[in-house]
Amino acid sequence: MDYSDQELSDNDGEFAFETDHLAIRGNKDYCDLLKYIVQLEAQKVQALKDIEELAFTKSKALKDPLNFVQDIKSGNIKFPSRQTIADLPDIEWDKYGIDVTIGNNSKSSKEELESSMKVRGRMFTDNKPETFNQLWSCEEQKRLEELLEIFPEEAVESRRCKKIADALGTRTPVQVMSRIQKYFTKLAKAGLPIPGRAPKGVYKDKYRDKSSFYKKSTFFPQLHVPVKMDDPHNNSDSMDSALFSETTNGNKNMLELLKAAKEQRQLDETSPVYQTNTMCVGCQKTGFLGARWTDNAGTDFCTDCVVKLLPIEKLIPVR
Repeated sequence: MDYSDQELSDNDGEFAFETDHLAIRGNKDYCDLLKYIVQLEAQKVQALKDIEELAFTKSKALKDPLNFVQDIKSGNIKFPSRQTIADLPDIEWDKYGIDVTIGNNSKSSKEELESSMKVRGRMFTDNKPETFNQLWSCEEQKRLEELLEIFPEEAVESRRCKKIADALGTRTPVQVMSRIQKYFTKLAKAGLPIPGRAPKGVYKDKYRDKSSFYKKSTFFPQLHVPVKMDDPHNNSDSMDSALFSETTNGNKNMLELLKAAKEQRQLDETSPVYQTNTMCVGCQKTGFLGARWTDNAGTDFCTDCVVKLLPIEKLIPVR
């Protein structure tokens, strides 16, 4: 690296290629940039040599680690020195009509991306709350249930969520609103009373008094799902036929839903649309690609959640 620095210091005057136009040969900024490029090229060549030397030293150390340690202690092994990259020349780009704000914006966006971190797979930034994408604890769920009884439902449900969030103290109004929506859906499907407005398109009579298995969840920390036994006096043949009919209809509806979802994905490849003003009930995302699957009663799903969850309500894709 010393030889390149010496060359640059000896040629402090005109520094240009023979093929350069005479108009730019005497330009100081142009000469400074050429010097900087030559210096970077020299450092690149030296860096490649250092990499080869380190790779050889690594293979030698793996073959005989004991002798390698002894050589280090005795000072027989010399590692490449660290290179210092010079700063860009200070040039007034305004006089050439070049906008330098573009580079500054990309630099700031890069620094912002590097400073961000992921929480459970989702990007976390400084403008996110501390509880961003974190699971609700059983204590928070119990306190939420108490606050739902304290604060009755209002004409504008967001006001109620704002009051509950202030009283809860650990969640934002948006997080509370999302949690309440999921909680009410769980209650409706379990056939339990809802302390407020039932989710549209979810609270149906076929969910009442219907036993099912539930995974361990913070939604029902104190709930013991009752086990129901079949009545031996009932006609088993009629029950089997009804069960078979229900299963057949369910499989048919599932196939029709998957077929419709496939058609929507094909449309997304030719004429994609984005739902910028709609939030998916399943994944809680906005601005998703494709149609919004709705029951025209306030429940919206994205195509991915429709395929993953297979909702039982009848949904219509709207692009």
